[in-house]
Amino acid sequence: MKRTITLFTAVFCLTFLAQAQKVTEKDIIGTWKLIIDVEEEMEEEAEDADNMLEEVFIKAISGFVGGILDDIEIYFEFQSDNDVKITVNAYDETETETGTWYINKRGYLVIEDIDDDRDDFNISADDDEWKLIDGILVSDEHDDNKSVYMTRVD
Repeated sequence: MKRTITLFTAVFCLTFLAQAQKVTEKDIIGTWKLIIDVEEEMEEEAEDADNMLEEVFIKAISGFVGGILDDIEIYFEFQSDNDVKITVNAYDETETETGTWYINKRGYLVIEDIDDDRDDFNISADDDEWKLIDGILVSDEHDDNKSVYMTRVD
């Protein structure tokens, strides 16, 4: 019986640790790289396709989009003054914009709207909450499959 209780306690603790943790400022400060796993997301969509033609189309698009995303890198540099610098490297060109971030009452990271007068660069992330799960920031919209997330690079 003691062994069963110990085993149950260990499993419970491991499950709890894998859940989303409240984000703190010290967790966020630094540079993070945005990862978008289009192939995993599209694979799930293909599984839900209504017919074989739709499934084939989704799989074909997945490979094409995945190839394009391989040439794009997006970095978020979170600063202690609640500013965030977003740098997009794509096809030997670099664009950098700034915005703000905060931790909401639920303990999740929120990135405020980043607007630019130019139409070629506009990020709107204020609807997304980012959870800290196993050392990565996971978009609340994609936390079930972790297809959109950020990893620390510094």
